[in-house]
Amino acid sequence: MRNLHTSALSGKTRAICEEIEKRLVRGVYRFGDEILANDLVKEFGASRAPVMAAMNYLRAEGYLIITPQVGCRVISPSPSEIEDFFFVYGRVEGAFAAMAAERHDDKGLAMLRMTQQQIQIHTPKKGETITETFVDLVAEFYHQIHQISNSKFEAERAAKYLRMSEFFMFNSNAMNVPGGEPLEIADKERADIIEAIAARDAERASRLMEIHVQGKPKRAGVHQKEAS
Repeated sequence: MRNLHTSALSGKTRAICEEIEKRLVRGVYRFGDEILANDLVKEFGASRAPVMAAMNYLRAEGYLIITPQVGCRVISPSPSEIEDFFFVYGRVEGAFAAMAAERHDDKGLAMLRMTQQQIQIHTPKKGETITETFVDLVAEFYHQIHQISNSKFEAERAAKYLRMSEFFMFNSNAMNVPGGEPLEIADKERADIIEAIAARDAERASRLMEIHVQGKPKRAGVHQKEAS
């Protein structure tokens, strides 16, 4: 997992922030969990100042709610709020797919194809569960599209969306989605996106990417939780 862009933070605060964010993104801290600053002070052997600076940074990133005199909790979005996030995020990744179609070079495209091949190798079969290796490879697929879009500043902003999407998926029990048809469909969608990028068809690449990203909550069963 690629770390939060924390260059503005000091060394100790940055290390604490990146570790907490990793736990958030990978579902160690779940929606609604309380996070006690005093426990983190003891764990990291730090003073309260860098711990609170890290927690405030993550609050600003959208992961935490900090209530004065009460404490800190992980956000607890509704299924419809998660779907809204992925609707917007799909538009963001669609824009990157379009730029990648227009600006990629042969080397970048070859690396993207290699990553997709690795994803297919690690895609869980029916009855198998999703692994962190699979999740990391899928994240790398997006990172490479960001890279070949040749839009460095916007790519850093998009990386925040990507980490937040993992946070939502891990906390929505996406890791427990069994292998089989939903993941096979996602594999086919990624392959189609790559072919649209290779053909320099920006409109098609954008449209396919939007559909792919916006379909993530459904594949993870998020909409079913709200209905129940």
